[in-house]
Amino acid sequence: MNSKIRFLRWFQLLTAFLVGGCSLMQQDLSSVLIRDPGNRFYNEPAGKVSDTAKEQWEYAVLSENVYVGSWDKLRTAVPVLPEPRAEEYVSSCEETNRTRRIPLAGWKLWKNFPSEKLIAKAEDLGLYFEVWEKESSPRVVAVVFRGTDGWADWFSNLRWLLWLLRFIPYYEDQYHVVSRDVGEEFTKRFLQDHGNITNPVAPKERVLATGHSLGGGLAQHFAYSLPPETRVPRVSKVYAFDPSPVTGWSSVNTELRTANAQGLETDRIFEHGEILAYVRLLLSYVYPPPAKNPSVREIRYNFDKSINPFKSHSMRLLACELVKASGQVPLR
Repeated sequence: MNSKIRFLRWFQLLTAFLVGGCSLMQQDLSSVLIRDPGNRFYNEPAGKVSDTAKEQWEYAVLSENVYVGSWDKLRTAVPVLPEPRAEEYVSSCEETNRTRRIPLAGWKLWKNFPSEKLIAKAEDLGLYFEVWEKESSPRVVAVVFRGTDGWADWFSNLRWLLWLLRFIPYYEDQYHVVSRDVGEEFTKRFLQDHGNITNPVAPKERVLATGHSLGGGLAQHFAYSLPPETRVPRVSKVYAFDPSPVTGWSSVNTELRTANAQGLETDRIFEHGEILAYVRLLLSYVYPPPAKNPSVREIRYNFDKSINPFKSHSMRLLACELVKASGQVPLR
């Protein structure tokens, strides 16, 4: 490709970014914008916020609540959250210091997971995750990853920039541990808990992954890299909130990631104007979200009028607004 053609192509992409981005700067507070898999641009606003919020709100709460956890707390955590009352939702969403979990009925924490060996490794790298299970039909198992909340996380956030570190012997970041250790221990525990289910009539379990910011990138990476085991379902859906554009796709073995991506659906859900939105928008003009295997859909809300990109990146803001918009909780 000669330099003139290359310049024209990049000029077209930049023009599309500026025109498309500016045309979408405005968004009604009650509307939701959706970019379907494979598209570079959003659809016209259609449907109600409640329609998408009904599906997403529980995973948004899980992705917010994981920030409250720690490995020390996890060892003594109450495995089942109490049945919530409306005022508990209101008070927890009014908190700004994240000292309490937002109530969430019907979900049970995996106790005694992961191993102490993996916890020690995760602590060194700043990694934290939880696994929650919901008794529904079918049963749902959700692997929930925490986003950035300390300096150690930036080695994983900037892995695309610090790629030379990968050539250092024994170097690893959170993505390495998720693909190797978390996937392996998850598979063993799933077989321990569910491997003896033999009733062919009973609906199968669904495995989902979710997380916010860095956690959203790790959730996608977990889905791509889950070790092959025919008795363990593949991750069927990822809910990535305000997600990092880093997913670690290229660092997973091609054969494995191709198999795991078959039928995988990913929703990248975010608040308008949040800090990572424009990075993902620019990248989407160069690399459109794939249409299938995995399919990637982007869903943009505008719950808050703030022009502060860091405030708009708040998971608690997004979670609480999705709880309200879903209509599934009788808030006063």
